Amino acid sequence: MAVLDLVLQEELDRIKKIKAVMEKELGTMPVGYLSKKMIKNKTYFYLQRRDGRKIVGTYVKPNDVDKLKEQIERRKQLEKSIRQINENIKKIERVIR
Repeated sequence: MAVLDLVLQEELDRIKKIKAVMEKELGTMPVGYLSKKMIKNKTYFYLQRRDGRKIVGTYVKPNDVDKLKEQIERRKQLEKSIRQINENIKKIERVIR
């Protein structure tokens, strides 16, 4: 059993390092969602996010819309991956104990 415990501990350490890297990258990503509004037949994009009970919108320049969409999608992927890693960490810690 000692070998198995050692392997599980190494895996636990490895996924905790991966999680730390993902969380660091997550901190650089924008929070919220992209909103499209038509005003006087012109399209404007806003980054919407919740601030307490209020929703705050920030204007996004047309040149930055595609980049922002990619960042928001990447944020969703990272959040999903981190949730999965947290589940794996709990499972491994239960087995080690």
